[in-house]
Amino acid sequence: MFRTSFARLKRHRNISTRDNQKMRNQAHITTVEALDTFRAEVREFQQTAMKELMSMQQDVRKMEAWVTLDQPPRWKMRIRKIEAQVNNARSDLERAKIARPDQSPRMFVEQRKALQRAQANQQTAMDRIRSLKKWAAIMPRESMLMQSGLRSLGNSVEGDMTRLISMLKVLADHLEEYLRMSPPPSGFDKWATEMQDQEADFARSGEKSNPLPDGGDDTAENTDEEGP
Repeated sequence: MFRTSFARLKRHRNISTRDNQKMRNQAHITTVEALDTFRAEVREFQQTAMKELMSMQQDVRKMEAWVTLDQPPRWKMRIRKIEAQVNNARSDLERAKIARPDQSPRMFVEQRKALQRAQANQQTAMDRIRSLKKWAAIMPRESMLMQSGLRSLGNSVEGDMTRLISMLKVLADHLEEYLRMSPPPSGFDKWATEMQDQEADFARSGEKSNPLPDGGDDTAENTDEEGP
């Protein structure tokens, strides 16, 4: 009974020793504070990223409204003012020519420069109006695609980062439990090996002390024949 119980204990201890050795080979953990710090940094990154994504979505909506709603009326009003400036500059040039018909056309330098500046401003305003019309047609679709990508990224940041934070918490809890495990008793393996060797020696000595005598069957038969 002792030998059987000891053999079971030895096998169980060998398995536990191999498992403990495997764990020692895989993890050398002394503290879980690094995981706690990393988890806090991940949470801070998640909060910052969500704020930035929301800010980007607001910027996209503001840009769309600026192109499609805010700027067109302003430039239409401005181009009307510039057209009035062009008409006034042209009228000033014509009046100067009428007032001094004997002067050479090259003498009205100031009036000509004023007309050229007004016409340049008019061309700039017309180019801006055409650009606004072009982007007003493109912006809604581009804004929709941009906001769709930002929402998808936001869902990933919120969902994946939340799962990562939970996994890090579970990992930290498991590591803390691992660190609380008692180490194996010192010298147990040596003692178990010595006891196993003693058990083997005892078994061998028992076999030698009780040998089967040669010719045992013949002795028994002779004894029966000599009886009364």
